[in-house]
Amino acid sequence: MDSRAARPIRRTGTLLLAALSALLLIGVDAVLRPVAPVRAGSAAATVIGTLAERSGRPAARVRVTMEPSNGAGSPTYSATTDRAGRWRVSGALAGRYRITYHLPGASAPRYYPGRVSHPLGFVAVPARGRLVVNDVLPRAGRIRFVAADAATGVRVREFCVQNPLELGFYCTNPSGPFPDGYVDLELPPGKYRFTGYATDGVHEGAMVDATAVDGRTTRATLPVQPPGAELKVVVRDRVTGAPVPNAAVRAMPVDKRFPDVYDVTEISDEQGVVRFRSLFPDRYHLWAGAGGGVYGAQWVGPNGGTGDRAKALVVEPGPGVTTLPDIMLDGAGSITGTITDRATGQPVSVTVALTTFDPFWYETTPKVPGNGAYTFSGLGPYEWSLAFIPPGNGGPGSPYAIQWSGGAPNSIKAARIKVVAGGTTVANERMSAGTAVSGKANGLPKYEYAGPLYAYNADTGDIVAVDENVEDGRYDIRLVPGQRVRFCLSTVRCHPDFTRLADATAFRVGTRPFTVDFPGWRR
Repeated sequence: MDSRAARPIRRTGTLLLAALSALLLIGVDAVLRPVAPVRAGSAAATVIGTLAERSGRPAARVRVTMEPSNGAGSPTYSATTDRAGRWRVSGALAGRYRITYHLPGASAPRYYPGRVSHPLGFVAVPARGRLVVNDVLPRAGRIRFVAADAATGVRVREFCVQNPLELGFYCTNPSGPFPDGYVDLELPPGKYRFTGYATDGVHEGAMVDATAVDGRTTRATLPVQPPGAELKVVVRDRVTGAPVPNAAVRAMPVDKRFPDVYDVTEISDEQGVVRFRSLFPDRYHLWAGAGGGVYGAQWVGPNGGTGDRAKALVVEPGPGVTTLPDIMLDGAGSITGTITDRATGQPVSVTVALTTFDPFWYETTPKVPGNGAYTFSGLGPYEWSLAFIPPGNGGPGSPYAIQWSGGAPNSIKAARIKVVAGGTTVANERMSAGTAVSGKANGLPKYEYAGPLYAYNADTGDIVAVDENVEDGRYDIRLVPGQRVRFCLSTVRCHPDFTRLADATAFRVGTRPFTVDFPGWRR
């Protein structure tokens, strides 16, 4: 089985992002349509603007297009900046439009307001009169990718690489925008991790870190794996040493805990052997378990199973066959308990899980419903922590904040629950409302599509709240006090204006409500 085929599929909001990526893949001209004529007697306005570079110099010879923000094919208008960076569209019908900048020699367009990727801003053209739209081109660096065999270094000319700010892959293609065996990506300055794969029918996946430098072209080589790459492990019964067939083992990237895009599950054969083929070269944790209630689930540790992912073995498959020590399964036990409101003592309904998760992704580890009480079966005899996730994921209308065992704000501070093989451990949980946090998810100019809003624990990366719908320009969430959190809109913009979660501002959560606004202008 090709493990890459087992990736989960994103739902809801990312369909829009995928569509945007597809447009970029087929080229800039795919979004340009004939300028719509102005109907006689119809109300129309004039839109003028000045486009500048970061240095303050005029951005000349840039083609500017205005396209309806609702995705309609028309009317679309086009103009080109003069030597002073000025552009003008006359006879524009009233409505909301996205503005795109097509720079000479650039491999991808820029977007208003000052964005390198994702046209999230729009302007409202009035029925009559004049609208002034001035903008400054964003900082950007170009990374030129080539691919090579990871073992021999021999050049591989047919490959694809993913833009980390988007869902789509950019590929070499004799008849496409990258016909010469390399791919150029233009990104805001910063460090990124890139995923890619060969399309020559021989080589497989790859991953590489590279840095975009403002105004410069840097180079990166994608080390695609030669054929035959495999991660192999045998699953056994700890007591008897016998192989365990039909056990599930999941590889979960250490550095991509949210979202776990490349989680892959394989099943052991009659000899207990599990083989992962075509895994991207990355660092992985392994999750193992078997059905039937005999064996308990575990994070695979260096010396046996563990209930703490922070103590899991880190696996780094490379070229050829990587063989791991046997996975030893222990007997299963359970955790049970009541779930009540901390203030009233009344039973409440939440989801009980081993990890917090994004509601837009298919979660990767087990969860159970909790309706005033819960039972979590099939766990190995280790110390575990549980996440208690209220309806709404701590977002608008959610009566409680997401919390971990013992009311903790994250998985590290959570109370540990010792599971005994063949036994049941009692662990009751009392849910708290937490601290209300709100803010603007857009600023001015407004971002038409900006969400969802995610709050992450700054120390663990755990998701601690999600507002699934911020199209109204506002978010509202609840957080457990005593933690530091970072905020991101979708996966492309972290507060105040970063592309990486690690760079985002960390806010300390106390017991008083507070506000965090996203600025509306991207530089």
